Amino acid sequence: MKRFLTLFAAVLCYLSVFSQGHYTGSSFNPGDYFAPHPGWIIPVWYGYANMDYRNASGNKSDVLINPAPGNPTSLHIKQNVVTNSFILMAIYGGKGKILGANWGMMAIPMLNSPTANIALDYYSSQTGSGNYVFTNKSLGFGDMYVQPVWLSWTKGKFIYAVNYGFWAPTGRYKPHDLDNGGHGYWSHNIRVAGSVKTDPKVSVTLAATMELNSWQHDTDFKEGSHLTFDLGSSYLLNKRGDMVGLFSHYTTQVSDDKGTNGGFVSDRIAGLGGFVSYWITPMKIGVMGRLTQNFAGKNRFAGTAVQAGVNILIPNGSH
Repeated sequence: MKRFLTLFAAVLCYLSVFSQGHYTGSSFNPGDYFAPHPGWIIPVWYGYANMDYRNASGNKSDVLINPAPGNPTSLHIKQNVVTNSFILMAIYGGKGKILGANWGMMAIPMLNSPTANIALDYYSSQTGSGNYVFTNKSLGFGDMYVQPVWLSWTKGKFIYAVNYGFWAPTGRYKPHDLDNGGHGYWSHNIRVAGSVKTDPKVSVTLAATMELNSWQHDTDFKEGSHLTFDLGSSYLLNKRGDMVGLFSHYTTQVSDDKGTNGGFVSDRIAGLGGFVSYWITPMKIGVMGRLTQNFAGKNRFAGTAVQAGVNILIPNGSH
């Protein structure tokens, strides 16, 4: 049971907000790839991120090169981009088994200020040279994540998982608009994960996520697919279920962008971070803090993200 006591999956895309596409590496803590125990989990999160653009050489730059066909424009952007996000989630752990696996589902609507993804989309859609300063401080609904397939199997000290989720374009999107809260396209996440207990208090997790994107609404652009590897470990501090842990990720673009709009350059990024969780009331109310630092970014915004949240559990029996 203790393996699931720190299930805070609320740190998806708009809290880390360093990727193109929707999914961002290190979005989950090491134990969060596996289905929760029966009942409801209601996390409430706030996230802050501070980012700078990294060019194809991996250096901080105020110049964004947009080599789209027929538009070899050099744009000067004002560093940096700061974002804020608020997320209310609903996570459900089901009773019984599906294909011999524990199962669950989750839904994540979110309220956010424009992210670095949206800033990059805005900059790369410009058609003239000059300075473009991203100064929007508006707050609105972002795209929504739904994970209807969440299966995990346990065999001795090993746990395996298969997840499928999608990002629905529920956030406002209008081409070349600073008020956008979403990306204007669907993304499909297919994930496999495994974990092993190396010690009664220590577990190590590895996950691989493939993200496939659809054509963007009202534009001739399709974001390329990305493959992300997440590696992490957690340490159980006591019988209450308090934990600390480390996580890391590496994301790379594995297919080309399509269409005539947007930035036609491949990108990649890596990151490291850590978390700490504490139960105010064991098995009922807990708090958690996370810190993520991204590096080795190319053709992306990268920087530091901090998240803090409250987790409310409503148990419903046991596995």
